[in-house]
Amino acid sequence: MTTRTGGELIQDFIETYEIPFVFGNPGTTETTFLAAVAASKTTYVLSLHESSAVGIAAGYALITGKPSIVSLHTYPGLANGMFNMRNALMSGVPLLVINGQQDSRFLIHNPVLGAPNVQLAETATKYAYEVTRTDDLAVALQRCYLHARLQPTGPVFLSIPMNFMLEETGHTTFKKTRIIEDVVPRAMGEVAGALKAVPAGRLAIVADYAVGAAHGIDAVSRIASALGADIYAAPFHVQGTVDPLHPNFRGQLPPTTKAINETLGRYHTMLLIGEKVDSFTYDGLQALPPELQVIQIAPAASQLGFDFPCDMSVLGDIHATLDALATALGAPSAPAGGRAISEAALDAKYPASGPHASDALILAVLRHLDRSTHVITEGSSEDAIVQDMAVSLGFRNVHFSPRGGGLGWALPLGVGIGLASGKHAACFVGDGGSLFSIHALWTAAKYSIPSIFICFVNHEYRLLKDLWCNVMGTTIATTHFVGLDFSDPDVDIEKIAEGFGARVETIDAVGHVGDVLARALAHQGPSFLIINREP
Repeated sequence: MTTRTGGELIQDFIETYEIPFVFGNPGTTETTFLAAVAASKTTYVLSLHESSAVGIAAGYALITGKPSIVSLHTYPGLANGMFNMRNALMSGVPLLVINGQQDSRFLIHNPVLGAPNVQLAETATKYAYEVTRTDDLAVALQRCYLHARLQPTGPVFLSIPMNFMLEETGHTTFKKTRIIEDVVPRAMGEVAGALKAVPAGRLAIVADYAVGAAHGIDAVSRIASALGADIYAAPFHVQGTVDPLHPNFRGQLPPTTKAINETLGRYHTMLLIGEKVDSFTYDGLQALPPELQVIQIAPAASQLGFDFPCDMSVLGDIHATLDALATALGAPSAPAGGRAISEAALDAKYPASGPHASDALILAVLRHLDRSTHVITEGSSEDAIVQDMAVSLGFRNVHFSPRGGGLGWALPLGVGIGLASGKHAACFVGDGGSLFSIHALWTAAKYSIPSIFICFVNHEYRLLKDLWCNVMGTTIATTHFVGLDFSDPDVDIEKIAEGFGARVETIDAVGHVGDVLARALAHQGPSFLIINREP
């Protein structure tokens, strides 16, 4: 009988599934795993912090659609990566997170670095397991990798005691599983009939992240044209879900429950494609009006009717089901022509002079980027501005994060997207939010990953100040804030970014933006561009 060590099984697993990268930040319990990876055909992509390792892996998986492999240290390292694992879970991003555990022969003594890793991981993964013997390692690796990819896609966790990498086993089988998932419900004619019966002008299509993940944007456009339906992007949509230049596009649904209720209250029926209508704050009303007819299409049974009751729940692969629905509706074979971009309206909305003149710098940056560029925003007070500009200009790949609530997702996501696509992503962050994962810049510099970061500097958590005033009914000028300023001393974000290996420039005039962007796009590494937004 042929035997293999656990480390050799790791190498076989990597080769079987053609895994090009392992993303990680190691510790003591990963030394035997690192030795196995070093002897494999994969490249270990080092991050300086676990949150960046998970976020970069998530960005890579977002583009490839395949699970990324992440290696984290035992309990402390896992804890550091948890918030981005949670973001990935809520965003449907497939990951296999492999955690080193103490030597299994030592765990009885509750040693240093021995910890309940599975119990911790369960709150941020769809499945978590710890291998208890080397004979189970091959099955566990195959199971976890496969289930990260199955619907609903998301992170899966596997804890492996470090001694198993050196022990031998005769259980060595790996098979590259082909997943046949182009499932379409037989009753699509019934769904089409229900949609056709909606009164004219009273149908809203809401597209969640699953549409972008399944490359179903064009099908949504065809369906909307056939039905005369308005199209909305779901809040916190993670990745591009709609064609923003479709004449029926009405924008992103607002993030608060009352505002969502008021928007959807104008319609008879909502066709929800994907997991849910997410929201940020509750302000007196449930997001969905009770009289609204809801038809939902989702790829996972666990998502159907989960948040709100549905009148009709449709289980099927998103891409195949949308194509079948478009055919049943007699929709045109190609999307309708898009609306024209109103450059003059944008200039009027974001003038280059006045109290908000720096808004024009943001607009100029976006105008100098190719419309296929991935645009990422995260939790800054400028998010709404960037999102509005990007969709108005026709950017399809606009990512809003973090769906799981944790800052520190956007910068590493941009690095991972750049690694997977070979093209610069444009990540817009605030100076406060950037500090949660600014160490991702170092990984981009080390591995020459093309990436652009536009950082708004105001030396405060301005978004939290705005929320404070909104809740308390006060104004910025009259409120004494606690814990929302980082000054005395100021945080020198320029030196921090330079210290992690990024090119740093300040954008201070619209006329200079073209040259600044040209240099950033020519650089095979991270460029950190500062826009001062002093209050």
